[in-house]
Amino acid sequence: MDGLKIEIFTLGDFSTNAYVVINPQTKNCLLIDAPEGIEEVGNFLKKSGYNLLFVVLTHGHIDHIMGLAKLDFPFYIHHEDKEFLANPELNLSSFLSSPFCLKKTPNLIKDNDNLLLDTYQFHLLHTPGHTPGSICVLVDNFLFSGDTLFFDSIGRVDFPYASYDLILASIKNKILPLGCKIKVFPGHGPSTTLERELKNNPFLKECRYT
Repeated sequence: MDGLKIEIFTLGDFSTNAYVVINPQTKNCLLIDAPEGIEEVGNFLKKSGYNLLFVVLTHGHIDHIMGLAKLDFPFYIHHEDKEFLANPELNLSSFLSSPFCLKKTPNLIKDNDNLLLDTYQFHLLHTPGHTPGSICVLVDNFLFSGDTLFFDSIGRVDFPYASYDLILASIKNKILPLGCKIKVFPGHGPSTTLERELKNNPFLKECRYT
């Protein structure tokens, strides 16, 4: 990744992947998603001497935002998922013993925005379907796909405001055109490539012939 380094942390009861993307030359980094158990990331940063600049949320569900309560850094979320942060029904924490309601103010993003880590540009793709404001984060040939695309699967669409048609359209129109060599880092499970998913992912079957 032209010098960038990725550290992967699988955290919390939902086994959510959090990604620390580091510029080793400056020791600056960003965090993609903030699940429960984020203290493990904090300990890593402290021991390594890395400087966390900001957090990017791929969407507003509880398993990706719960750690924000223990972080004091700027964070970004797509404007269509803003209301999820403080609404337990939307962020799916209403069934927990302690529903989650975040009062912190986010920085709002939209489709095709870019965020900078030093000279590295992180391109934000709006990929609705799992939630209205789901995003993927692209840097070079690496895509952080949140809960839009997984190894052999796609994000669940049986939640409020989720849509099977939208998530397939997002994958077909926004993700697959990036090219087969893109490596995918999903919100849950192992990393993969677009080439592999196009060949093997049963949900992408129709995309192979269009």
